[in-house]
Amino acid sequence: MTTWIGLTGGIGSGKSQTAALFGELGVPLIDADTVNRTLTDTPNSPPLCAIRRRFGEQALDASGRMNRPHIRQTVFNDPQAKRDLEAILHPFIFTEIRSLKNHFTDFPYGIIEIAILAEQPVFRNLVERVLLVSADENVRIGRVMRRSGLTEAEVRAIIAAQAAESDRRSIADDIIDNNGSLKDLQETVFRQHQIYTRLYSPAH
Repeated sequence: MTTWIGLTGGIGSGKSQTAALFGELGVPLIDADTVNRTLTDTPNSPPLCAIRRRFGEQALDASGRMNRPHIRQTVFNDPQAKRDLEAILHPFIFTEIRSLKNHFTDFPYGIIEIAILAEQPVFRNLVERVLLVSADENVRIGRVMRRSGLTEAEVRAIIAAQAAESDRRSIADDIIDNNGSLKDLQETVFRQHQIYTRLYSPAH
């Protein structure tokens, strides 16, 4: 029986890098963003059909996949459109993650990377424990600016649209503070891996 840990964190916190480090240690990984992208890159999938009905033909590109720039602009300017999109996608994402979990039954624990655990409590039903990757806001802003080319104001706007760090901390069972180097993060992940392995190995 595999115990599932929900890995979350705000933009620039380093949660995806943290997930990758767990993966290098042989831990099963499920990424909600990858599930979402697969669903919306599969022409004629049920969620894409529902998106087309709600947002029109322009919601899909010429290949039948979701027109991400158009949808991103639409939901950015219309909170109700954002809620409608989430109402379409989230049940499909939830169901697919629940199905993927069944592929990993012989591991002590696995990681499900879900950025919106604080914003969307329903996804907490998929995990038994929450691990937060946290970093100071200025550190996060610098990371995102370096990797994406966005301005400081643009990054701050993204952060403002996400859950507050205090909300993430309120649901976290464990916290990794990721303000240091990659080596620091590797060492912290390894220690956390040892803790989870002891906690969830069959002998316990």
